[in-house]
Amino acid sequence: MQQDCLKKDCSHCTQDGYCVDNFLSVLRSHGGRLTKERIVLLKTACDIKGHFHADHLLKLLREQGYKLSLVTVYRNLALLIEAGVIRRASVHEDTRSGGAWYEHVWGREHHDHLVCSCCGVKIEFSYPAIDVLQEAVAKEHGFELERHHLELIGLCPECRKRKGADGRP
Repeated sequence: MQQDCLKKDCSHCTQDGYCVDNFLSVLRSHGGRLTKERIVLLKTACDIKGHFHADHLLKLLREQGYKLSLVTVYRNLALLIEAGVIRRASVHEDTRSGGAWYEHVWGREHHDHLVCSCCGVKIEFSYPAIDVLQEAVAKEHGFELERHHLELIGLCPECRKRKGADGRP
């Protein structure tokens, strides 16, 4: 099968199963097929280190000779999110740098983000106490959490220095 070529080379998939299997399951549930273009899109998204925009993924795909549209990339990003392979890394839309950020999460430890509202720098962090508090809040309201996304937005130390101690330019 087509997806077997991914399984041999994927460094992220051994512990949690294969992301391509989840992607295939989501595609089937939507009546879609696992095409060569989708395999390349999946592999390319998985190989990107750090956060990326849909435009960046499209550029990488075009550099490999694939003539996909940005709409096609966005449609497939939604399917990859549903499959748990990637997630939107930033809920905060960054219109200065191209909109939503994404990141590969399959086989990676959960983390949250600090985002600078001025320069856009993103810092990944894990803080177990936050997870405990979120579980407690969910339980208090009768929710069973499936996943969460925490993004703290503020000014990084560099931007605070540039604006002055009181936050004014």
